[in-house]
Amino acid sequence: MVESPFQANENENKMNDIINNTNGTSLKQLKISTPTTTANNNSSNYQSIMSEEAEIQFNSKDDEIDLIQSSFSSSSSPSSSSSTSPSLSMINNQKQTTSSSTVNNNNNNTISSSNSNNNFTTFLESQSATSSNIIKLNVGGVLYFTSLSTLLSDSDSMFCLMFSGRFSLARESDGSIFIDRDGKYFSYILNWLRSNYIPWIENEHDREGVLVEARYYQITSLIDFINQQISNRPPMPDKNRFSQKEIIALVNSSHPSQPIQLPSANLSGLDLSGLNLRCANLRFANLEGSLIKHCNLVEANLQDANLKNCDLRYSNLSYVNLQRANLNNSFLQYSSFSSANLSDAELCEASLQNADFQNSYLSGANLQGANLQDTNLIGAKIQGTSLYKAVNVQRAKGLKR
Repeated sequence: MVESPFQANENENKMNDIINNTNGTSLKQLKISTPTTTANNNSSNYQSIMSEEAEIQFNSKDDEIDLIQSSFSSSSSPSSSSSTSPSLSMINNQKQTTSSSTVNNNNNNTISSSNSNNNFTTFLESQSATSSNIIKLNVGGVLYFTSLSTLLSDSDSMFCLMFSGRFSLARESDGSIFIDRDGKYFSYILNWLRSNYIPWIENEHDREGVLVEARYYQITSLIDFINQQISNRPPMPDKNRFSQKEIIALVNSSHPSQPIQLPSANLSGLDLSGLNLRCANLRFANLEGSLIKHCNLVEANLQDANLKNCDLRYSNLSYVNLQRANLNNSFLQYSSFSSANLSDAELCEASLQNADFQNSYLSGANLQGANLQDTNLIGAKIQGTSLYKAVNVQRAKGLKR
């Protein structure tokens, strides 16, 4: 049946009204009532079609328009059941297809969105870790790269406060943070923060430098570690320490024109009895507790030497230089100090019985508590000498009373 111009006009107006009413959201529910049409055959089918309403969900405006056009196209030719039934079938098929497509699209969008969010979160976390955990430090012109976790490993250090977020840290043009300290020793600081250990620093100057830096950065654990290393370290060999055999060999190989040179030598506790040390240079030498009986020390230089608790009995120290020497508690019985220089020497509690100090220089010497029994002080210069609590002073020879 050919559609009249009036009917075509009316259908077109209806279609335009429906299209205009669907200008809302992209997903919209549209109710389309199949137009009432009279047919010769299958009137009951047409009646059910007239009473049935199709509720369809659309994904786009184009789907709406296509379905409306197809609906009106079919309704304009109701000559047979075959012209109307396909319209309803098409609507149902479109509804199922659209619903299935919508569900699949929604599921795909949800999965895709979830994966994208997870990937983006992982990316942000990796970027955050990369940008914030690696720290570039410029310490006195020396660049160091380390992690934030390393700098924060000692909760008592200055770095924990520095990178706590409470302070704004100025950065150089290259992104580094400048610290005005000695960059030479900062490697020790970093190694300690990384592994809580540093090897023994042989060079004493470098060791002290690391301690200074550790105090500045307030890393008390490193300070304690270095101090413990120092206390546990065996004493360094004394290069000035000599053994008895070495001294004997040195004396036997020496020539009278070339006296022994042992300034600042450590000879403490050695048995040097009977050795010929004439004119020996023992200035500042340490002879504390040594046994030096029956020795020849004529004209030897013992200025500022340590002879505390020495046994010098029966030795010859004539013309020896003992200026400012320490002879406290030493045993000097029957020894000769004739014309020796003992000015400002310390002889407290020394045993001087029968010792010969004739014509010696004792000005400013300290003889407090010394035993002067039968000591020969004839011609000795004792101006300013302290004899406080000296023993047997009255029995000393040549002492003016």
